[in-house]
Amino acid sequence: MNLFGIGPLEFLFIFVIAVIVLGPKGMVDGARQAGKFIRKIIHSPIWRDVVDTSREIREFPRKIAREAGIEKDLDDLRRSTQGTLNEIGNSHIPTIREINGQTQKTSSQNKQEDDEIENG
Repeated sequence: MNLFGIGPLEFLFIFVIAVIVLGPKGMVDGARQAGKFIRKIIHSPIWRDVVDTSREIREFPRKIAREAGIEKDLDDLRRSTQGTLNEIGNSHIPTIREINGQTQKTSSQNKQEDDEIENG
C-alpha cells in the first residue's frame, strides 16, 4: 500500500516525528489547516483545469486512433497479443499432474529422466 509514493513504514515515521514536533494538540490544528488547504486547492478553478487537461491527455491517443480509422486494427492487435500471452501462460503447466490421487509424469519428464540416465 503506497500513498503518494510513501509506504506504511515511512508514514508511521512521519507520524511519530509530527507527534514529537507538534505535540497532540498541534497535530489536530495542523491536520485541520492541511484539510482546509487541500479543500481550497481542490475547489479552485485552476485544479479543474489541471484535471480536465489530464483527462484530455489520457484520451488523446484514443481520439487520434478514432480519427485515423485504425481503432479496429488496434483492437485486433490487442486481442492477438492477449491470446499470445495466454498461450505463454498455459505453456508453463506443471510437469507433474495429479490424476485420481496418483502422480503421472509427462513425456517431457520421461525424456529428461532418460537423458539423465544416458549422460550418467
